[in-house]
Amino acid sequence: MSADTLIAPLHGLANTLGTGVLPAGGPLPNTAKAAAASHRAAADAEQGARSLSGSWTGRGGDAAARASSSASRRHQRSATANSSSASIVETASTRVGQAAAEVRRLVDSFAKAASSLGPAIHSIEGLMALLPVAIDHVARGVATVVKAQGELASDAAKLLADSRHTAPKPVPAPVDHQRDGDGHHGDGRHGDHREGDDKKDASLAITLPNGRVVYAPNARAAKAVRAALSQRGVPYVWGGTTPQGFDCSGFTQWSYRQAGLEIPRLAQDQDEAGYRVDQAQVQPGDLAVWDGHVAMIIGDGLMVEAGDPVQVNPIRTTNLDQGFQGFYRPR
Repeated sequence: MSADTLIAPLHGLANTLGTGVLPAGGPLPNTAKAAAASHRAAADAEQGARSLSGSWTGRGGDAAARASSSASRRHQRSATANSSSASIVETASTRVGQAAAEVRRLVDSFAKAASSLGPAIHSIEGLMALLPVAIDHVARGVATVVKAQGELASDAAKLLADSRHTAPKPVPAPVDHQRDGDGHHGDGRHGDHREGDDKKDASLAITLPNGRVVYAPNARAAKAVRAALSQRGVPYVWGGTTPQGFDCSGFTQWSYRQAGLEIPRLAQDQDEAGYRVDQAQVQPGDLAVWDGHVAMIIGDGLMVEAGDPVQVNPIRTTNLDQGFQGFYRPR
């Protein structure tokens, strides 16, 4: 046994911990550049929206201004996420560097204690005298590393939280099944089975989970709604695009893909797949689009969405703190 043997665990901790110095050419500089570029793009898009609203009137101008504002919000979210990620990584690097410096200080401290013994360090008596010092230094080194691990776990959780979309929680809403004199729902819901529906094209008919029969505006929308309803109960998975797990936009994209229509991947972009409709005119297959969420209207005042799990809820226009873009009919 030697002094080096006594302090070997501390050297092992130092080697495992590393230095905390990020490698040259790593992703951090590019992340910072991406954040700056996104900030500039957001500002340009917002300026474009203001210019359009003042110089281009009518429905076309309004649509162009909304598109520019939506692009600005997307770029701003990207910039915020990139800046936050870069900051978290830099903080984590600093934590590792500080922990590594403390472990090195403990190694140096032990070396001085061993050196102070002089020739006695080569004797059993000297090593026995040095053993409590080694135990103390190793224990302090372990405590330093455990603390750093806890802080890094917190940093990793923040990094993951910045990059994920939260599965929406159902928002309770009153459901009024009373009809007006025309056979429509009083809250503007359409698609119910009414007198004369038996003459409608059966390919457009959709049987809802509550047993009611509604009619889609076209066969493609009907297929998309049926596909969506077939996935009720599938768990929410961030980034999920298959029946093994869906996120909100992956779910609506998959549903329309079964009907032969490819729509954009991101929720906030799926309004580009169609045209805007008023809430009073929504029909099965229409999409309710927020800045970071999307759901599919199925009729009878209901919509289906990839919550956790895929589920049917009353139509709403609120979702957490996200801005509502409107209702859109894919085409």
